[in-house]
Amino acid sequence: MISRRTIMLAGGMLPLLLAGCQSIVAPNKPLPEDGTIDLMSLLSARSDTKIFTAALKRSGLVERITIANGPATVFVPTDAAIEALPPAQRAIFTDSSADQAALRAAVGGMIASGQLRLESIAVRNGLLNTWTTGQQLKVTGAPAPTAKVQRAVLANGRSTASGPQISFVKADILASNGVIHVMDGVLVS
Repeated sequence: MISRRTIMLAGGMLPLLLAGCQSIVAPNKPLPEDGTIDLMSLLSARSDTKIFTAALKRSGLVERITIANGPATVFVPTDAAIEALPPAQRAIFTDSSADQAALRAAVGGMIASGQLRLESIAVRNGLLNTWTTGQQLKVTGAPAPTAKVQRAVLANGRSTASGPQISFVKADILASNGVIHVMDGVLVS
């Protein structure tokens, strides 16, 4: 027979048991951005880059962003930046039935080989070759926090900047296999 005292003890223990579970259901802490976590884990954990991360996965380029393939630098637009695009350009990133070649070109045009912090980019005169053939990125003002990035097209051995200059929301997020630079715009051709 269950006594009143047993019920009182069990009732008193319930808050302690629930308090012990709090760490299990508490929201995840932000991942460290100090080079100990890989690019895809950092991108997946960010709440402001979900659209680009999903597009990167659909593009088939994730396999190239592994430790075995060497480091990569990813210029990532925020979700708000992608949502502000005209419908046809936005669909490249958001529509699962979008043209695969266009998706790979768009995503690959925002990735460069190497672990490139803004300071490293400045040493290279601000020009980076992207994973999309013939496309470059031009970074100006690096390594200052007011640095800007824009697309550049390589033709006849010359690089010509095109499109708007885009600001960094957060630069130099270090991953174990590269660097992430979050931007407030999308580098579209």
